[in-house]
Amino acid sequence: MSQAAFSRPPLADSLSVVLPTREETLLLRACLFSSDSARQAWKEWKSRATEVEDGLVGNNGAVKNLRPLVFDALRCHGMELDKESWTFLRSAYLKEELRSKIFRRICRDILLLLAKEGIPTIVLKGTALAETVYKNPVLRHSHDIEILIKDQDISRAATLLRALDFKGVEPKSRPGISHFTLEHKSALPLVLHSRLFQIPYHNTSLAEMWSRRQDCHIADVRTHILAPCDNLLHVCGHAFYSRSRQSLRWVSDAWLVIDRHRDLDWDLLLDCARQSRLVLPLSVTLSYLAEELDAAIPATFFNRLFAAASKSTAIEREFALFGARSASAGSFRNLIRKARGWRGRASVLKWMLCPSPDYLFWVQQIRRSWLLPFHYVYRPARYAAQRTWLTLAESTRGIRFRKDRLFARVNNCIRSLSG
Repeated sequence: MSQAAFSRPPLADSLSVVLPTREETLLLRACLFSSDSARQAWKEWKSRATEVEDGLVGNNGAVKNLRPLVFDALRCHGMELDKESWTFLRSAYLKEELRSKIFRRICRDILLLLAKEGIPTIVLKGTALAETVYKNPVLRHSHDIEILIKDQDISRAATLLRALDFKGVEPKSRPGISHFTLEHKSALPLVLHSRLFQIPYHNTSLAEMWSRRQDCHIADVRTHILAPCDNLLHVCGHAFYSRSRQSLRWVSDAWLVIDRHRDLDWDLLLDCARQSRLVLPLSVTLSYLAEELDAAIPATFFNRLFAAASKSTAIEREFALFGARSASAGSFRNLIRKARGWRGRASVLKWMLCPSPDYLFWVQQIRRSWLLPFHYVYRPARYAAQRTWLTLAESTRGIRFRKDRLFARVNNCIRSLSG
């Protein structure tokens, strides 16, 4: 599906640095598409993935993050693979299968305890999606269990969970942080959230999301999950700001939410994205899903989504750039290079040199307004210093490389003369 006829937001190209690479996209197609389309994607991926030529398929970084899905796709579609790599992926799948049993047992104990104590919960992300949109929970590896509870219940829940062999309640140091991390004796992390998004601006629809939560059975316990449109917004919004997007699991999560809920309320999604100030990140992630992975998203929805994203406020653009900056390809130079038109480049430059006070108050944790002028001076000075340091480091590496090469040539000449 193409949205070429629609007017994209000026920052869309710069923000695309958060998206998977071409190689990663081919692997995702092989995992998510059916029959011939999946086999063709797999064949093309193998022709491009250099790690495949060097040994096990599992050595590829993208495959490591999607091992259960890759193995399932290979098994279902009869894709070609050498015996050693097949054995490697099959062993990884069986290991994940065993881990899933332990994971679900611990999750079941948590949900039963919280329900018994009358603490309302919403199960989030992989823990919820593994059992609701994936055909088999084993296909969705979850590093931790994440649960949304209300502010007033976090402390009590954390205390109660010690009875289930959880310890090390870890309130993060940043003021106003809205989650606790606990660790089970098996080393499985549990994160209790009272907010859905890291950035406060994006949590304005939280009360409505609580009211729309849906009944569901997770780990054989009756509990709640987010409504489909809220789940999609959470997956895409969280991936935009989190380094965990490199795992690529957000892509399969979002794609499967759309695929399993063909009656998804797109009007409600857009309204919620507007209220949560996430239309700009959502326009980037959903465009990718539609264009590169054929996600079933109505074309009329993109008209309205792009129109709303083009009207994003300055602070919304700044926080979107903040998310893009954390991507592996999110250097300032790359953000400017990929920007489309003067408006896109101007937005990136303004954010680099003179971001809004609201942005600095949140990101730099400034507590006194009189400190603002110092930060406006410090920000470009720090960037200039970093660039100078990197240039010097690159120059030093170049000199060392040329020196080592010269010494190697001299040594070769000496050996040839002595021989």
